[in-house]
Amino acid sequence: MAETKAKKPTTKKTVVEDEVLEDEFTDTDLEKRVLVKNIAGWDVGFRLRETEGDALITKNSKRRFTRNEIQAQVYNGNNLFSGVDGKGGHATLYIEDAPTRRWLNFETKDEPQLVFTDDMVKKLFNMPDDTFKEMLPQYISTRAEKFALMETIERLRLNDFRKIIFCSEYTGHPIK
Repeated sequence: MAETKAKKPTTKKTVVEDEVLEDEFTDTDLEKRVLVKNIAGWDVGFRLRETEGDALITKNSKRRFTRNEIQAQVYNGNNLFSGVDGKGGHATLYIEDAPTRRWLNFETKDEPQLVFTDDMVKKLFNMPDDTFKEMLPQYISTRAEKFALMETIERLRLNDFRKIIFCSEYTGHPIK
């Protein structure tokens, strides 16, 4: 049998003082499938734009979509992908492929997409109490993020009583 080679995505690279940096997204393969993660604590569904049918991503799971489909969803105003600001901020569906996020202008090398992660919660809980109370609404604002915050606190077994009580009051979700 003939062996086929998979096409690898490419990026232009620049060498700066012996350090290689990725500059821009140049992969034109829009049929490449990339992972999309649902951060919500419930199933999320939407109508597909590039093909017939609907898509369903169950709670806290991942599914692959083509870059074409993701682009169509974003350009058609699907807030699950584009978030509250149209640039992926506070999105319910997180694109796990960094070149695709940069291609859609959701993030740059200097400014990552503002999306809910376990690391974000750890970073918040490492802040002093006053800073934590001030920053929490900036990091956690949507219903999906509020639900995910309380699940993450329990899963990571965070143990800062004052901050957990504040989160419970802010989100409206009780401590389990």
